[in-house]
Order: sequence, then C-alpha cells, then structure tokens
Amino acid sequence: MPGRYKTLLYLFLLVTIFPILQFFLFRYCIYDLMDLFGGSDVVYYNWRVVPILVSAPFLIYLECLFISCFFTENKKANQKLLKYMLHMSIIYGVLFFSSLLACPLINIGFAFSSYQSCPVGGAFSGVYYVKDKSKCFEITGVKPWGEGNRHKIDNP
Repeated sequence: MPGRYKTLLYLFLLVTIFPILQFFLFRYCIYDLMDLFGGSDVVYYNWRVVPILVSAPFLIYLECLFISCFFTENKKANQKLLKYMLHMSIIYGVLFFSSLLACPLINIGFAFSSYQSCPVGGAFSGVYYVKDKSKCFEITGVKPWGEGNRHKIDNP
C-alpha cells in the first residue's frame, strides 16, 4: 500500500506543478509565436521566446528528475531517468544555441516581409511589427520616425 500512496503523491505533484510551468510558458511565448506564424496584423516579437520554448522539454525532464529525488527513500534520483541526463544535456545544448542563432534570422526575415517595425524604448524589449504603419502610435505610444516637425536649414 505505501507504494500506491507514493504514486498518488507523484501524480498530485505533477498535476499541480506542470500547469504552473505551462501557464508561464504558454502565456508569454506561445501566443507570440502563434501571431508570428499566423500572419496577424500586429506581431510582437521578443528574441527570448524561442530559447524559452526550446528549453521547456529539458526543464520538464529536470523537474521529473528532482521530483524523483525528493520522494525516494535514499533521496537519490531515479536511475532510469538519470541514465539519460548526458544525452538530454547535449541535445538541449545544441538546440538552445542553435535557437540563439536563429533569433536574429527571424528579425532579418521581417525586413524582407510586408511588416514594418514600430519604435520602442529599450534594447532588450521586444519589437512590434505591423502591416499598417498607422497602428504603431496606438500600440506603443511612440511616433514613428520622420513624423515630427522637420526644420529646414536655410543657407545664407
């Protein structure tokens, strides 16, 4: 019977921990990528979205590994999960660094598309891309470049 209670406890923890993880990942990342690939009129792109989504399976693997550590009698990780740690780390490292290299390519792809970037403040914030330049002020509150008063320089 104690093994059955332990299994129920594992399931209870998985049911409570994974929705919290999924909430943050889906709320901030999935919607941005869905707009990006869906071709909506307004797309918010932040370069951090792709590496976060690539790291999600590895984080789930680590969480399962840590859960197995806390609930074993000798407080060591499950050997069946631990034997794949090296393989998962190598795969995650390759995928993570390749996603970091792919993030600037997405920005370059926007330069050749029908989208136009809206001016935003901050080097590490995301960028709004719109199909209609007049929506930029509504979204960001910042006037696009070249929309201010132009002063002519008179040469005597």
